[in-house]
Amino acid sequence: MNYFQRCVARPPVAYPIFSWGASNRSFLPVTAYSGGRAVLRLISKRAWAVFFGNRKVGLMKRQKVVCFFNHAAETGGAEFALARLVAALDREHWHPVVVFGEEGPAVDLLRSQSVETYVIPLESGLGKVRRENLGSLAWMFGGRASAAARYVLRLSRFLRERAVELVHTNSMKAHALGGLAAKMVGVPLVWHLRDSLHPSCLPPAALAVMRFLARHLPDELVTVSRSVAKDALGASQAHRAHVVYDGLSAACFPPMASSPPGVQGRKWTVGIAGRLCAWKGQHLFLEAAASLIERGMQIRFELLGGPLFGQEAYAERLKQFAVSSGLSDHIHFHGFVSDVPARIRSWDLLVHASTTPDPCPNVVLEAMAAGVPVLAANGGGVPELLDGGACGMLFPMDDSRALSRCIETALLDKGGRERFARAARERAERCFRSERVGQEVASVWAPLMSEGPYARRAWPWIENDLPAVNVSKKSRSGGAMAPERHPVQTLPHIV
Repeated sequence: MNYFQRCVARPPVAYPIFSWGASNRSFLPVTAYSGGRAVLRLISKRAWAVFFGNRKVGLMKRQKVVCFFNHAAETGGAEFALARLVAALDREHWHPVVVFGEEGPAVDLLRSQSVETYVIPLESGLGKVRRENLGSLAWMFGGRASAAARYVLRLSRFLRERAVELVHTNSMKAHALGGLAAKMVGVPLVWHLRDSLHPSCLPPAALAVMRFLARHLPDELVTVSRSVAKDALGASQAHRAHVVYDGLSAACFPPMASSPPGVQGRKWTVGIAGRLCAWKGQHLFLEAAASLIERGMQIRFELLGGPLFGQEAYAERLKQFAVSSGLSDHIHFHGFVSDVPARIRSWDLLVHASTTPDPCPNVVLEAMAAGVPVLAANGGGVPELLDGGACGMLFPMDDSRALSRCIETALLDKGGRERFARAARERAERCFRSERVGQEVASVWAPLMSEGPYARRAWPWIENDLPAVNVSKKSRSGGAMAPERHPVQTLPHIV
């Protein structure tokens, strides 16, 4: 580390040539750099005010550091939505830092987008806690509570070292762990609630805890639908949440065809997309498929997605049902595919059959953007996306017979499918683009951010060579720059 780097990395009292004023934070260090070939003057905020009368003359614009925290690294809907949100941010104003609790495809996805991404691994006992195991306090024994406390301390240390100015949590565990860490550090906290806090989704004890935290822990609450806001805060307090529907990138909006896919003289193609798990309703889709095939309809049924989060047994039961029902020639399991929107565009109808309220399913947005008619369960945020049924057909949740009837009606009414496809595409163009999401989320952050400069971002040209510098609370609240006495060392376990 050269002389200039030592001077900036350490507190202002280090190596000054002379001091300006009584405080060691108001000084004008002048030093020779690279053998005396250049003279560099670092002018503090107080000295600048003396010369320029507190006018904001020549003050550099800087990015504000926002840390996104997501505990899981599987590529589910929440992780894809996070990646699109980060890509849509205005990088002149915001510098995103993304932290995951494990290695996985989502980490690779963010790093491929040149996003500053870290992994702070969750301990195995903490990472494997599932929602269905939260019905009692038994999960706290065996060291899980202490593991959570240790993780919060590690995460808070990282937030201090990286001089994070706002924490934005993106998943259920992240809301609790990241929220506590943000409060320890004293930076604003925003929950991006993508899960329904509904009795059918969580055990009673866990539901009560999460609803309490949603009301009291975050400084601002962002939800992906009005349904999520009502479940979290109650109908009377739902207005406190900022409803920001997820968005899609420009690649999800292909040129609109004159009519939905489907050519006379061939089988219709009906599909369902999403990870294979019971609440996504793939078993209802197969039951409806069996009923339609028994009635002699020529339909090809496709399932995109595979099991995640321990749902392998459910996926195996689905395949056994298809074989035992003699439907192997009509039902096709494709597993995970790299380009879901392209597959969806080849379908005549997309089915979304969740058995519990789905907050804001990405696959419904992708079908709307592609101009593919949607048939969806009437629950959660789906009716909001489809404008109450104006942009797609709705059927009662968890009812395979109603689903079968709706599929038959939709396939036999080509004109109705065309109207739904056009209306859905127009609504997606108007409401569900990633650029809008980035702007709306940034508008939630802006009132929470301090105007005072952080030492970490004050000199961006030394960004790549120095560790993060811890900053006092006074600086975070808009006071003068006040790096603490000792620079924080880089965490050895974070790569």
